[in-house]
Amino acid sequence: MPLRFRFRDWLLLSGSMLLALLPVGRAAHAQEIFAPPATPPVVRAVRAAGPVTVDGRLDEAAWRAAPVLKNFRQVEPYQGQPARPDTYVRIVFDARNLYIGALCPDSLGRRGVRAPDMRRDFGYFDQDLFGVAFDAFRTQRNATAFQTNPYGAQRDLQVFDDNLFDREWDALWKVRTTRTDSGWVAEMQLPWATLRYPGGGKKNAAADSAGWFVNFNRIARRQNQISGYPGYPRAYTTYRMGYVAELRGLQPPPASANIRVAPYTVVQQDRRRNAGDQPTNIDTKVKVGGDVKWALNPHAVLDLTVNTDFAQADADRQVINLRRFNVFFPERRQFFLENAALFAPSTPLFQPFFSRTIGLGDNGLPLPLTGGARYTDRTVGRGIGGLYVRQQQDDFAGGQNPAHFGVGRFLKNYGRQNNVGLLITSRYDEAGEGRAYGQNTTVSVDGLIRPSQPLTLSYLLSTSLTRGSGGEGVAGHVGASYSTNQYYVGIQHSLITERYLPVMGFVARQNLIYHNPSGYLIWRPRWKPKFIRSIEPGFDVQVYQGASDRRFQEGLARLYPLFLVFQSGARLVGLYELNRQHLPVDFNPVGLLIAKGQYTYHRGELSYNTDLSRKVSLSAFGATGGYFNGRLHTASGTLRYSPSAHAALSVQGEYNTLRGVGIGQENRDAWLLGPEARLSLNPRVQLTAFYQYSSAARLARWNVRASWEFQPLSYVYLVFNELDNSRLDSRQQQTIGKVSYIKQF
Repeated sequence: MPLRFRFRDWLLLSGSMLLALLPVGRAAHAQEIFAPPATPPVVRAVRAAGPVTVDGRLDEAAWRAAPVLKNFRQVEPYQGQPARPDTYVRIVFDARNLYIGALCPDSLGRRGVRAPDMRRDFGYFDQDLFGVAFDAFRTQRNATAFQTNPYGAQRDLQVFDDNLFDREWDALWKVRTTRTDSGWVAEMQLPWATLRYPGGGKKNAAADSAGWFVNFNRIARRQNQISGYPGYPRAYTTYRMGYVAELRGLQPPPASANIRVAPYTVVQQDRRRNAGDQPTNIDTKVKVGGDVKWALNPHAVLDLTVNTDFAQADADRQVINLRRFNVFFPERRQFFLENAALFAPSTPLFQPFFSRTIGLGDNGLPLPLTGGARYTDRTVGRGIGGLYVRQQQDDFAGGQNPAHFGVGRFLKNYGRQNNVGLLITSRYDEAGEGRAYGQNTTVSVDGLIRPSQPLTLSYLLSTSLTRGSGGEGVAGHVGASYSTNQYYVGIQHSLITERYLPVMGFVARQNLIYHNPSGYLIWRPRWKPKFIRSIEPGFDVQVYQGASDRRFQEGLARLYPLFLVFQSGARLVGLYELNRQHLPVDFNPVGLLIAKGQYTYHRGELSYNTDLSRKVSLSAFGATGGYFNGRLHTASGTLRYSPSAHAALSVQGEYNTLRGVGIGQENRDAWLLGPEARLSLNPRVQLTAFYQYSSAARLARWNVRASWEFQPLSYVYLVFNELDNSRLDSRQQQTIGKVSYIKQF
């Protein structure tokens, strides 16, 4: 008789696999996961012996007089071995700035560097990179990182406990690079006003007094080599700030008034063509507003925004959703991105606070904001945050009365890498226009515990309260992971009750209990071919039950027998998936009605991506198998051509073929097409354009944006947006011109 597995059997099998991985991991862990240095090595900075011109050349006397830092160590592919090529770093400073100069040799010179584009916050693994991370408060928990590629593109981020990442944070700094016959050179200018540090130095401060913690990292992409100083285990990232050097000799100025003013002016024309014979609505307006950032002291910052505008923010990309979960769209607006990790404890299925609920409608179009304020205060022992925003009335977005959004946050650090936090959110909608007032509040407690470098534990408990009927529920999450150079194992459990409703948050689906054990090996046997870096077979099990009745709702078990990581950065993954669904109500994806009931089906998937740093790169995905009572075949991919960092052309596509699905056993095709172009004169003058059409939604979207950064974080934007809804026979267009200017006092 045929062999059949229930999900209970898959859970037992997964638990056995978890236990099977542990002995292998423990033995290798003792050999390769090394502890942070008991005494960090010392790196020295010197006062500039003359003026520094930031041009990417390092030819001034100030650089020649500075000591050279070298002897980077590999993280990949051969942990702990000397980096080949090495990297040479110098550090100087003056009264206004800290400067980092880096020589990044390459045996092929400028022909050897890899940089597919010049966009800000470029892909970390896709190109050559040099970066520095600071821990000025010496907590060994938090990092402020600045990175660049051979064409001077900027990447900056804030990281907390190597666990929460503010990748979209944009700091005020400058970098220039040059490409030479021996490699490439980076020259960074980091204003003291941008850096946060305790107190301030004096002119005669001792050069050997306790300094900041710092580390450096580099990616030599042609060899796909990652290296760092002083180095760290490959199981972690460069932001694990236990693995640091001590930067001595700095004499930063004493803390003083640090105010940044950013006024803007916007001219915007909106055109709305309605269905039928109704006339096109044209609305032209001029808008003036701005932001103020005031560093009250080295660890506290107050941000104010008036008549807030996000005209230049990237438009959301469309997706075809064939699962029973809400789609999560990331935040893209700068005001909400800075220090976002402090305000937003999150899990895979819910977030008590998600800033996209402020100032954006369900269709992704902006709602007007009167203004707001944000306060953050971070010290070694704790973090405090507060946020308030007022949203204006907007009759076009479904009749929206004015609303007030408030968030309060307290985070307490304890031990070496543990914390516990409290988060409170509240939304109040004013009454008017025949609509009653409303209020929703959430209270959440969360924390992270790291008993050792490999082991991380996390938890989150949240409750929602709504004035009126409904919305009184709870949600919780606990997770544990153990990560070494040889394996990863983790398990997560979540609970979301039927009435949990965080109006200022995100919930993938209500009324469920979620279990998710997962794990994989990182296997590098001696017999493997040289072009393969590692073999990483693994598994992932996801089981969903009803929170109200504990009945099974949905489950899938994935096995990854094929998972190859190549030395070039290419990757080949094959998996088998067993999927079981119990639909309590009818389900209607892409217009096909699927009756409630029980379904079991199998699927196979194969994905492959080439070396993404090359001029031509491909990411491809294919899947085939059952889908409820029918079949689903999916093919998707991205083809990119980047002849130089100045131009990148790509086409993204997805095609879904559904056969014999639903009550009528219907056939349907659902596809998505999206070409995109990015042209760059340099990192400061760029033009991007993308088009998307979804056959499922019958929705076409254009976004064209030209930007000129005429000085750091000061921009001129020209933006065109179009949303064409064939189903509703409507079209919305926006033409926007915006000038923003930053002045630091």
